[in-house]
Amino acid sequence: MPQATAHVRPVRKTRARLSKVASVRDTIAGFGKGLDVVGLTFGQFSLLDLVDAALELTGPADVAISTWSAGFYDVAAAERFRDSGRIRSIRFLMDSSAKRGQASVTDVGDVFGPETVRATRLHAKFVTITNTDWSVLITSSMNLNLNPRCEQFEMTDDPIRCELFTSFVDAVFAELPEGDTEDRQLPSVAAIESVQPDLGIEITRTIRTGPWDN
Repeated sequence: MPQATAHVRPVRKTRARLSKVASVRDTIAGFGKGLDVVGLTFGQFSLLDLVDAALELTGPADVAISTWSAGFYDVAAAERFRDSGRIRSIRFLMDSSAKRGQASVTDVGDVFGPETVRATRLHAKFVTITNTDWSVLITSSMNLNLNPRCEQFEMTDDPIRCELFTSFVDAVFAELPEGDTEDRQLPSVAAIESVQPDLGIEITRTIRTGPWDN
């Protein structure tokens, strides 16, 4: 369990790229163990395309997806990944508000089972892909749908970073009921130690006044 809700790490090898027309595989070429790829795209591939390309490297893995919205096509593609054995297990965190023309929490639950979905007040877009050998974390501005506009992403193989996001998913799943609850509150995720603010004051022992025994 991580000891704080932020992660600071030493500088390491990063490949930074602008990808205007290249495929997802060309864009992340060179990604491997202990490496980062960070990039800007022109929307020519989606978050699910990144997941697809990552699974080609990692082999079958457990996947968790956090998204504000989800397209029907991408949900169906994820179902094909599962049915082909490329995804050993899958979980979704989704925003609980309705989106016109997008798959709802109930739609995703109908495909993968309501036990695989939790809905809350959410705008974070990330994916964890984990197995014995890999701890891949993808963070991105992309939702789980087609995004024909400039987007950014970062893909990293980092056990500590991945554990923070996986622990968040674990905590939300433990706290909230399955399926579409229409809950518009933020989860407490009390199981994860949170960074505390620096108040700029020091708390000392209690000062006592009046008569008292030594």
